[in-house]
Amino acid sequence: FNNDVASLDIILGDNVRYNFDYYIDKGFYWSIGLRSRFNRFEKNVNASLLLSEDDIQQFGVNKLDIELDDFTNQFFLQTLFRRDFSLTLGLEHKRLNISSETILSNQDDEEIYFEKSDFFSVFGQLKLDTYDHKYFPKRGFLFDGHFQLFLSSSDFNNNFSEFSFAKARIGYAIPFSDKLSAVIESRGGFKIGDDSNNSLNFALGGYGNDFINNFVPFLGYDFISLTGDGFVKGSLHLDYEWLKKHHIILAANFANVGDDIFNDGEWFTAPDYSGYAFGYSLDTFLGPLEAKVTYSPETKKSIWFFNLGFWF
Repeated sequence: FNNDVASLDIILGDNVRYNFDYYIDKGFYWSIGLRSRFNRFEKNVNASLLLSEDDIQQFGVNKLDIELDDFTNQFFLQTLFRRDFSLTLGLEHKRLNISSETILSNQDDEEIYFEKSDFFSVFGQLKLDTYDHKYFPKRGFLFDGHFQLFLSSSDFNNNFSEFSFAKARIGYAIPFSDKLSAVIESRGGFKIGDDSNNSLNFALGGYGNDFINNFVPFLGYDFISLTGDGFVKGSLHLDYEWLKKHHIILAANFANVGDDIFNDGEWFTAPDYSGYAFGYSLDTFLGPLEAKVTYSPETKKSIWFFNLGFWF
């Protein structure tokens, strides 16, 4: 129609996923949106994302090879706030399945499920984005604040109690010349409530955009390596566009992440984790084509990340 847009992205393969969006734009009035997505992946992750410290000691594992299925549906209303910010209020249903064969059940050595629940929540988002490019901004400002309250669950583990997450991201892109620019960003988030389920906690590591749930990119570490119910992160990206749409990237990021870091003051101390990256990116009509090598002085290991095409 004249004032709506629908989009569908699909990837088929070992890790199937899709993203569907439908949006009816009412301008300064309340616009209406629907969003549905499904993500599936297998990954060796930090055991503390799913197990308590006692369970980790009991089973003697630091890593778990998990299979995660996430099916999320949202209905939301959106309007402009003070003509610059977009204000979003919505309802969400999430079906989350997490299983592993690292730890087997006692029934015929079947895989064990850490999560198999439906979650129902309300959320709000306030966003201002004046970046001039999604992937390679040279100028602009970004603020993205998000709050989500989980009201109920089918409670597979019989341990659900009401909880919420608050998180924010602030960034500033500065051009030094026609070819050289910098992006300075800061992120943080924390959990509110006594729910003992860790499956939706913050997990840092890897490289990318548009991560699901509370997964946060962090250069120098593999995906879902650093976990906790709170985190703070700062990053600096230097971008040298030596030829049109050819970018040489230097980056550094630093973070504190763990449980109760905002209660014990850990968030305000020197960062416990750091990572650095050098990369080359080409901005094409198919999306960014990128290669980055990252290094962390804590692990003394380097990791390569590659990206082909648009993120979703």
